[in-house]
Amino acid sequence: MRRIALALVTVAAFSSNVLAQAPAPDAAPGAKPNANPCSDEVSAALQKLRKSSWFRMDTHMLTENGPSTMQVDYVLPDRMHQTVTAKLTNKTTELILVGNEAWSKQDDTGWKPLAPKVASQIKEQMQDSVVTQQTDVGSYACKGRTTIDGRDVLSYRLDSEMEKGSTADPNQAYRMFYVDALTGLPVSNTLLAPGHEDKPIFKTSYTFPLDMKIDPPKDVVAPPAAQTPAANPSTDK
Repeated sequence: MRRIALALVTVAAFSSNVLAQAPAPDAAPGAKPNANPCSDEVSAALQKLRKSSWFRMDTHMLTENGPSTMQVDYVLPDRMHQTVTAKLTNKTTELILVGNEAWSKQDDTGWKPLAPKVASQIKEQMQDSVVTQQTDVGSYACKGRTTIDGRDVLSYRLDSEMEKGSTADPNQAYRMFYVDALTGLPVSNTLLAPGHEDKPIFKTSYTFPLDMKIDPPKDVVAPPAAQTPAANPSTDK
């Protein structure tokens, strides 16, 4: 059960108002010496996402088992519905968290309650990765304005600062983060391979359905009743 719980909970990205990508003014007195305004804009977008109360993450990813999709609905602070589908087998696994309780379902086998300890672990993971503000989002560089699905967005690239003399591949995959230029909310988060940007290794899109609702499942399969060992027949005569 613990393996199921930890495998299903995937972490996200979040929110607050994003400033226009203009040249940075001279540092103000008392400003942090290594301040990164681009990283601050990404952090603000993630903080704003956390304050939105609910949102959906749709992810397409390439895994060792082939392409997979994952949809996670969040109603903060403690409700989540996750659906993961392996595209090659079309097998689906679902997970629902409501407060201190959690349930899982594989394909059409019906919803099964998870042990309280497992449900607590899932809730803690959600609190740590989604609800609690991140103190360090990494070092991002502003990459200007672009459009995604007709929307005007601000783009950011996560910089991996290689140490002097590093033998790391300079053409390794890199992460891009996109923020809606109007609302300041995250739009997309992608992992790209140079030269293959049209086929992301990982792509998450953020939306905010108005009708989102997460309740405990109704068709929960009752756990099998514990069987009492049969009494030994009496040998008394």
